[in-house]
Amino acid sequence: MHTASVLYRTRALATTAVRRALAVSGRSATRPTSIFTRFNSTEAVIPKSMQPRAEELAAGTVKTVLGDLDANAPPAHIKPELWTMYVATLHRLNPDSTWPPKRRVLHWVLNNADTREELDIALQLTEQWRMHMLPITQATTHIWAQACMRIKYPEPFVKMLLDRWKYRQLPVTYTLARFIKFLGEMAAQDGDLAEQLLDDAFRVFALYPYYGLSHDAYAYGALVEACCEVNSEEAWRRALIASEETLAYETPLITLEALQALEKRSAERNEPEMAQRYRDLAKQLELKPAGKNAAQFDEEGNMTSPGFD
Repeated sequence: MHTASVLYRTRALATTAVRRALAVSGRSATRPTSIFTRFNSTEAVIPKSMQPRAEELAAGTVKTVLGDLDANAPPAHIKPELWTMYVATLHRLNPDSTWPPKRRVLHWVLNNADTREELDIALQLTEQWRMHMLPITQATTHIWAQACMRIKYPEPFVKMLLDRWKYRQLPVTYTLARFIKFLGEMAAQDGDLAEQLLDDAFRVFALYPYYGLSHDAYAYGALVEACCEVNSEEAWRRALIASEETLAYETPLITLEALQALEKRSAERNEPEMAQRYRDLAKQLELKPAGKNAAQFDEEGNMTSPGFD
C-alpha cells in the first residue's frame, strides 16, 4: 500500500507538470572533426565542405522557406557566420533549390551557438529540418541538450521534448538524466525560477516512456539530485517523493550520488536519523560512483557507449 501511494504521488507530480507544460508550451522564453567539436566562440569558422556557394548569396537578400532574408545583415547577438549558414540552409530548403543542405549543418550551428538568439534560430532551423524530413539522430538530440546546458537556456530543449511529433527528437537516457541534473543546478542558482525549473525536471522525467525509455537508476538519481540542489521545503518534499518511490522497490533504482545528496540535505536539516538511513542504504546496495565518461556516438549518430558505467 505504501509503495502504491508513493508511486501515485510521483506519477501525479510528473503528469501534472507535463499537462501544465503542454498547455503553455508555446510560451516565450524568459529571458565538426567530431560532431561535438566546438569552434571559437567569437568567430565561427565554416568548414570548407559546408560553405555556401558564392552564387547562393550573391544578391544579398535571399529567398528562403521563411521569406526573404538578408544574408549580410545578422540580427543582434548572432554571429555573421551562423547567420550566413542559417540563411543559406533555409534557401536550400526551397522546393526549387538544386542544392540540398549539408546534413551536418545543424550540428555545426548548435556547436557554435553561444547566445540565446543563436539557439532561437537553431530551433527555427530544426523545425524546418523536420518539415522537410531531414534526419534527426540521437547525436543531434544530445548536441541540442549540450548547447542548451552550455548557454543556460533550457526552454528550447524542453519545448522540443514536449512535442515529439513536430521535432522528432531521439533522446537517450544519458542525455535526459544529464539534462534533469542541469535543471536542478539552474534552479539552485535562480530562486525566482526554481519551482518552474523543477517542474521542467519532472516533465522530462515523465517523458521517458513517451520516447520508449525506461526509468533507470540514473533517471531517478538525476531527479533526486535535481531536487536536492534547491534549498526549499517544496524541493525537499519532491526529493522525498521521488526517492521513496524507487526505494520502495525490491531492488531500488538509485545512484550513489543521489543517496549522498539525500544524506547531505538531511544533515543540513538536522535530521541525523534520515542521514544515517541513506548512508546505510548506500552500503547495503553496494553502489559505486557513476562513471564520468562522455557518451559516444557512431557516424550515423547512434549512441555506441553511454556516459554512465
